[in-house]
Amino acid sequence: MNVIPIQQREINNSVSEKVIEDILTTDKSIFSEVLSLTFSDLSLIARQKIIPSGKLDMLYLYKDEMLLIELKTVPFYKEVLTQINNYENDLLELQNQNKLINSKIRKIIVVTGAKENDYRLCKDNKIDLIVYNPEIILSKYYENFKELSSFLKIQSGDYGVVRLGLIKNTLSHLSEGLAIKEICKLENRSEKTIRNKISIARLLNLVGIYKNTFFLTDLGNQFVELGDKIVDDRLNQGQIDLLSNFLKENPFHSSVTYTIFSLIETVFVLSKNSYPVSKESVKDYFVKSVGKTETWRTPKSKETATYIFSNYACELEFLVKVNNEFYITPKGIQAILLLQLNRSIKLIESRK
Repeated sequence: MNVIPIQQREINNSVSEKVIEDILTTDKSIFSEVLSLTFSDLSLIARQKIIPSGKLDMLYLYKDEMLLIELKTVPFYKEVLTQINNYENDLLELQNQNKLINSKIRKIIVVTGAKENDYRLCKDNKIDLIVYNPEIILSKYYENFKELSSFLKIQSGDYGVVRLGLIKNTLSHLSEGLAIKEICKLENRSEKTIRNKISIARLLNLVGIYKNTFFLTDLGNQFVELGDKIVDDRLNQGQIDLLSNFLKENPFHSSVTYTIFSLIETVFVLSKNSYPVSKESVKDYFVKSVGKTETWRTPKSKETATYIFSNYACELEFLVKVNNEFYITPKGIQAILLLQLNRSIKLIESRK
């Protein structure tokens, strides 16, 4: 690849050609948009192909013609004309030797900027000159990737239930077939409060819904049975183990499961700086990590969200809190390792 003249180098030199090329060859939908071509008719033949005059960037097949593409992360400069024309001559020779499919070659130069005269020069050389924006390519790649990666779209939220133990009685009443209004009377709580408890239970796979009627799932029935005859509002060891095992196996089940894991991961990451990890340092990092800086932007909302989800993590024995500082438990370490494994598997699956 030819050396780019110093006057052509600008801020964009922080974006390497390889990074953009990686994206364009990985996500054909983005490249087809840059080239204004039909996605389904574009097929990669070779990338960084070594030929006598150098190493061409990309060679594609589009319908009945080959696209010889030279990509730059700088504005157009004249030397690239010689470069791509030499590549074309090499490809023509390969065609003569029956070492390359014998189709028409279309030359394309893709750059970050061009002047009017640059287009004329390219036209005279029978070259298509296309201008693109690297920032748009980088952003679109993330957006497309995010669409395929379901866990990146999980939206955290809290329901005002400060401890998981508070859902015990509500689930017990639900197991008896009681309606929401009846449960409200028994617990002396508003309908909103009871529905919030049930919402948390649904996100933990303890409750299902059918035709506006709530019912306990198999996991929910196990949860209630484990707490039978225990009337306090704290989880017993059986319930802790049941829920924590479910979470470890299903970290992306819902916004609640993933947000609990995000808080545990926050403590894990921050522990590299200092240990134990203070609640204050957890608060800011946690809110940013779950993408809620706009929703939980006030000091009170940050405090509340951190308080609630750290309570959940501590109740399930993933963390221990002492004097407003968090320690990660062996169960917490195991949970993080399983989270990272599951996340990797999902990312790999999303790229198939």
